[in-house]
Amino acid sequence: MAIRHPVRASAILAFGLVTSVPVLAQDGAPVITVTATRTGEGEASSLSTISSEAISRLQPTSLIEALEDVAGIRAVSTGGVGGGSFLSIRGGEPNFTLVLVDGIRVNDPTGSKGGGFDFTLIDPALIGSVEVNRGASSAVHGSDALSGVVNIRLREPEIGRTGGSARMQIGSRGEIGGGGSFTNGWSNGGLLVGASAFDSNDMEDGSSLRRQQTMMRVNQQLGDFEAVLLGMYAHNEHQVFPEDSGGPELAVNQQLERGNSDLWTIGGSIRRSHESRVRPELMLSYSEQRNDLDTPAIFPGVLDAVPAMSSNNRLRRLEAIGDVAFDMGPLTATVGAAVLNERGQSTGFIDFGFPVPADFRIDRTTVSGFAEATVTPVEGLTANAAVRYDAVDDGPKEWTGRIGGAYRLFEGGPAIFAKLSEGFKLPSFFALANPLVGNPDLRPERSRNVEAGVEWNWDSDAQIRLAWFRNRFTDLIDFDPETFLSVNRARVVTEGAEAELRWRPVPTVALVGALTYLDMDSETPLRQRPRWQSTVGGDWQLAPALTVGATLRYNSSVYDSSIPTGLITVGDHFEANANLRYAISQSVNLDLALRNIGNSHDWQAVGFPQVGRSVRATLSAAF
Repeated sequence: MAIRHPVRASAILAFGLVTSVPVLAQDGAPVITVTATRTGEGEASSLSTISSEAISRLQPTSLIEALEDVAGIRAVSTGGVGGGSFLSIRGGEPNFTLVLVDGIRVNDPTGSKGGGFDFTLIDPALIGSVEVNRGASSAVHGSDALSGVVNIRLREPEIGRTGGSARMQIGSRGEIGGGGSFTNGWSNGGLLVGASAFDSNDMEDGSSLRRQQTMMRVNQQLGDFEAVLLGMYAHNEHQVFPEDSGGPELAVNQQLERGNSDLWTIGGSIRRSHESRVRPELMLSYSEQRNDLDTPAIFPGVLDAVPAMSSNNRLRRLEAIGDVAFDMGPLTATVGAAVLNERGQSTGFIDFGFPVPADFRIDRTTVSGFAEATVTPVEGLTANAAVRYDAVDDGPKEWTGRIGGAYRLFEGGPAIFAKLSEGFKLPSFFALANPLVGNPDLRPERSRNVEAGVEWNWDSDAQIRLAWFRNRFTDLIDFDPETFLSVNRARVVTEGAEAELRWRPVPTVALVGALTYLDMDSETPLRQRPRWQSTVGGDWQLAPALTVGATLRYNSSVYDSSIPTGLITVGDHFEANANLRYAISQSVNLDLALRNIGNSHDWQAVGFPQVGRSVRATLSAAF
């Protein structure tokens, strides 16, 4: 690992830092799906999937709005339609979640957020599904999977079908969006291309979000092998009051932050079919990310002022993963290796009345080896274990593991499960190499997760899942005002319980619910972690062409902070939403989404009120 920065300020002026659904099936029924992937099969009890149908019903501006309804997850905007993304899995920091797009890493370690991902980059309309894995997963994915993984799967071509789709969306607050796709399928493969655009226009508080995205995917069967090639380009532009500024209600400086981001990904994989007893797989991926940001000064309040700053960040990432899975009857085993190269750089300055450069460059290569095994010694009992070794060039060497199992008490009955897993996160490039606050001697952050629970699928119409979890995070990176450096020192323990329920009492009615309880043990209060959080929703098919639904969300009070106020408590929040789908014809649908029916203006972050009552309408057609 090589770190290079041209300047380190020898004297710094006073500068304060603030540490920072219903899930619906294709037929419209709410579902909570538990899915096993090829790698990480023993983590099935922690994995939930959000379908594209669920996302289209919500008509979200950002994927954050759909993730909020998954048990164990706190997902909110940090302020305004153009605000950043806050996603916490089981109490972890946002940058403790590894985010993948079809298996390609997209976390950005060059920025000051330490590797968090901005979900406003991805247009929800081009998503096929989202897999959410709760719990430390470094034994499978390596660094960054400290508290969980979100894998965004883009849409796929339909084998044997040629056609297209078109979509147009308008909102009562001036939003407009649209897009389309074309698919050409043949007997042993298919091609899908898609594009979309969204413009929020300027909101009442001056914030805005503009986004464009294109994608392409090719699937091809080659004898016993399946090959996939995919690519995506995403761009967004935003303006919003800076995070921690106090927003439109409290900020003294009314200048807006302006930024734009680009994300390019291209990946390819080839794997032998699941029917084979020996299944090799190879995946290659390349991605580039660009984030340019101009943030105005935040004037002093209870906390010290934050000066104006500008940054231009670039990240290039190349990854190769190869493994072989062996199917030996009751035993399935996978062994493999990976190489990851990341090159990041940042140019910019901080304005202390005179510009102080904040440039750095860093290169990092990680070589990994991993193995996983799942065994079913007797009917109803499954055990899983995984181990991984990650070695950074001229840097840390990390071993992580996971062990778990599940036992079904009787055929068709409940299954009990338990898991112990470990995670680690390499320090972000910003924390290591920023010339003002960087510390090249930082250690990786670490976590240990224990969970246990029960899951019961009565039949296709009912499912319940109950889980208890405990996470211990250590060596967390914090800012030390005495040395003016990033240091390892914090320790946080999160403990709680989750409940998820799906139930279809009659064929035309489907209900879903999620409940999370979270208790925190931390030296300092952590922001945006409610003790209680719940979602209750359902759909009712009134007629063959008409389905209506509703969702109720609640979260208890949270700690939050801003420069004008310091640390404060933001009160409970209750929100009601409704949706309607009318099938105009077999291939044309009209979706209506009514958000925030009660017109609540509770703060989503200090000084940033919720967007008031709004209606979004989407007309979509397939041909």
